[in-house]
Amino acid sequence: MKPEAQIKTATKELVESLLAMNTANRGVRKTIVESYSRDIKAGKWKLTNQGIGVTSNGVLADGQHRLMALRACGYPPLPILIVTGLDSDVQIVVDAHAKRSARDLLHFAFGARVNRSAPAIANVLIRVAKGWTGGGSTNHELMDKIGDYSHEIETITAAPKNEKFFAAPYLAAFCEVLKQRNEDVDRICDFIVKVESGELLTKKMPEFHLRNFATLSKNSSGSGTVQRERYLKAEKALIAKLENQEMGVLRI
Repeated sequence: MKPEAQIKTATKELVESLLAMNTANRGVRKTIVESYSRDIKAGKWKLTNQGIGVTSNGVLADGQHRLMALRACGYPPLPILIVTGLDSDVQIVVDAHAKRSARDLLHFAFGARVNRSAPAIANVLIRVAKGWTGGGSTNHELMDKIGDYSHEIETITAAPKNEKFFAAPYLAAFCEVLKQRNEDVDRICDFIVKVESGELLTKKMPEFHLRNFATLSKNSSGSGTVQRERYLKAEKALIAKLENQEMGVLRI
């Protein structure tokens, strides 16, 4: 049996018949299903060369997350590529090659390389907008957010001398404040420089307290709780600076 490729319109019957063949696949990752579902609901589902793979002995080899997303969205009539007649051991090589990074995909979207921190910053901003709930961000969500914050990301990432000093949540907080207070751009950049350098800081300055927190927590894990704390403390310290407020303790 030779492999055969067809483009078909998704229906409940088709999706369920393919999922019934899902008897020997890797574990389902809920976050991936949710990501595909968000793209479908946003009207950003695209027909690509990556689709549904079925072996010659009737086993679903690739595409279970796409199919489950179609099911979760109520079986919208979208086009899907189905390749049948694949070798029974095809799963060994599926997804085994080099994947495009988020920066690669954004390069295709914007026609230029974006700052290396942009995807991570955008991901934090998306999580903030969602109330720190939900799974990872889709490529479409990242592209939209980077497009919305392109000026802020470019400005903020240019301020530190050491691009590794600030983790993404700090940079995301700076971007959000700049988005709301663009007239304070010079003061915001000055704040960032002072936090990074630590020069001439006193214990009543917001810069001192954010630098102290960033230094003490630099080896903490990148868990959601840690990201949220970093974001909120950076936002609070920066706003305090812009409001000319002194600070004794940096709490959220």
